[in-house]
Amino acid sequence: MACSPLQTYVKTDTTAFYKDSFAAQGSIVVLPGDINLNNSLEFDLYRQKVEAKLLNEGFSIAHNLASADFAALLLFAVDDGKQSVVYSPIYGQSNRLVNSYADIAYDADGKAVVVRRNYLSPSFGVVGTSAKTQTNFRHTVALDIVKADSLAQDKPAKVFEGRTISTGDCAVIVEVFDELLEAMFVEFPGENGRNRTDAIESVTNCP
Repeated sequence: MACSPLQTYVKTDTTAFYKDSFAAQGSIVVLPGDINLNNSLEFDLYRQKVEAKLLNEGFSIAHNLASADFAALLLFAVDDGKQSVVYSPIYGQSNRLVNSYADIAYDADGKAVVVRRNYLSPSFGVVGTSAKTQTNFRHTVALDIVKADSLAQDKPAKVFEGRTISTGDCAVIVEVFDELLEAMFVEFPGENGRNRTDAIESVTNCP
């Protein structure tokens, strides 16, 4: 039986660096930052998503380098993961407390006397800990925007550099790519030279 997607949040960290003259205008083509991605169907899907974001910001989309003012070089990656041990408290009945209260009773002569009665009540708290091994993966989306004609000269003139990362239990980038891209384009281009943390709502199929 397949598991339903899990509603959660992806915590991201985004940094952006750009030239003071940078503006989201002109024509732009999205290219892979790694030549090995040229024939990748995965890259082709992500390219379309990046194009939609750039178009929304004010760029026009070019379909080749020759007709573009700028080139957006896209890279994405997930590492091999890092294991850690997570400890969680176990809650339960930790003790029984003796409590007492005063009551009024009457003796055989009808005289009222004070009687102290004791009773036990349960106490609840942390009774132990459980430990489990968890693997966290680091996901990265990188987007560099360069002047298109500088690529033809093999001297890339970078005007924007963006990096968005997250750490979580997803071993594949596809489950968090949309969230990382969303974070990268929050208030694009962002504050120059500063880190921004976001919690992006997500529906994931990761365990």
